Amino acid sequence: MTGGRGFLGGHVCEALRAAGHDAVALGRADGDLAVPGVFDDLLDAHRPDAVVHLAAVMPGDERLAQNAPITQLVARACAEQGIRLLHGSSSSVYDDATPYADSKRDSEEAAAGATIMRFAFPYGPGQRRGAIPTMLQQARAGEAIVVYRGWKRSFCYAGDMGRAVVVLVDSGAEGTWDIGRDDDARTLHDVARLACRLAGAPETLIDVVEPPPGPAPELRKLDFGRLHALGWRPEVDLEDGMRRTLESPR
Repeated sequence: MTGGRGFLGGHVCEALRAAGHDAVALGRADGDLAVPGVFDDLLDAHRPDAVVHLAAVMPGDERLAQNAPITQLVARACAEQGIRLLHGSSSSVYDDATPYADSKRDSEEAAAGATIMRFAFPYGPGQRRGAIPTMLQQARAGEAIVVYRGWKRSFCYAGDMGRAVVVLVDSGAEGTWDIGRDDDARTLHDVARLACRLAGAPETLIDVVEPPPGPAPELRKLDFGRLHALGWRPEVDLEDGMRRTLESPR
């Protein structure tokens, strides 16, 4: 697994190992995937039955344009050795007009023939950026928590997403899959209240402001029914997941 030592990759590796797989977590110390030949050598060294490609440059990084070329090198190496590839993408590809979303769309195209996994609003222990870890950190530190009025999200615990990847690996599934949940939409204000309660902080820290001009982002109706048909369901509710995130040494 590329990106196996990152936030989401760590949870996916844990789920794969719990299911009996020998998941090899690759990170930056194992080589620069942007260099041609590096991933080919890693495949030769480990001889995997499948590759889960989660390594990616995140928003705000000047190397964002490397996502698609790296994915192309990974996909080409897998194709040449006849190894199945599952590629991690994002639900941002549906609507977002951002450089990050563009890089994920380009990466999906570069991963020709791979099983595509579009993760929607993951959170959990080990996450260093994102709405939930930011709110928890601010609540714990007694800092202001600024949220946009009316904006909603349906967050999914990363451990549950890891189990979804196991289902796709074990089932031999092909095509494009949405991974997340649509049964627990919350306003960011509600999430901030929960962060304060879990951290023992006053809700007076919360500052609800008007969102930027323009239409508010909508919760797109994603297709999780196909995963449900394979027997997967999210198990960790938001309060429990946020508590685990807050209390985790990660």
